[in-house]
Amino acid sequence: MKICFVSIDVESDLAKPQSFEGVENLDRIFNIFKKHNLSATLFISGNVLERCENRIRGWAESYEIASHSFSHQFWNNLNNEQRQEELDRFINLYKRIFNKNPKGFRAPSHIIDNSGLKLLEEKGFSYDSSVVPHSPFLKNYRGYRGKAPLSPYFPNYQDYMKKGEMRILEIPVSGVLSFPLAGTWISKLPFFVYELLFRIENPDFLSLSLHSWDSLNDKVIIKLEKLIKLLKNKGYIFLDGKQIHEQFSKN
Repeated sequence: MKICFVSIDVESDLAKPQSFEGVENLDRIFNIFKKHNLSATLFISGNVLERCENRIRGWAESYEIASHSFSHQFWNNLNNEQRQEELDRFINLYKRIFNKNPKGFRAPSHIIDNSGLKLLEEKGFSYDSSVVPHSPFLKNYRGYRGKAPLSPYFPNYQDYMKKGEMRILEIPVSGVLSFPLAGTWISKLPFFVYELLFRIENPDFLSLSLHSWDSLNDKVIIKLEKLIKLLKNKGYIFLDGKQIHEQFSKN
């Protein structure tokens, strides 16, 4: 079985941090998901959850709602106490809205470390999806911290980039031949490049990750559906984080 983890980081717009136009236009992406019956996880920042509570309640009927921290501050700039505060603020808001705890987390800009994963485990998260397991092609990405397993794994307490005995599952953001299946790349790469890549390699696990502000990019919208059709033809099934956690916990 070949799995594709589909997710959207839902946050303020990249170019205008005070703007939420991308969030307001996410139906452009959701319409494609619905057309192809895709499961997906929405990693939502707390300030968006607070601002768009009613809208997100509606999304929760179709998609898993997970945490993207509260204020989207990079975790390498926060000490452990500040990280706890970020998580507690999000968890308390989430519990008030959904009457349960969030299960999944993704760190802003994918910046995570050993102490961060331990904290997530202590707070009761079932899985994290922050690790970038390979260096994006021709790009020095700040979230990349070295090679890690390309498929979901339980990390090591001393080195989260290796398999170990932690209870929290890591769902890495894996691409094909080091090319990410992510909004910016989908926008810039000619589609024939992805067709060529999948002729060379069809990994057992992939991550298709978008940002809310990708909804404003017509190139992403057009190519996204073509990419989903390509993945379907290659035999991939599309799962959200909760489903992947259940799948790998059984194994």
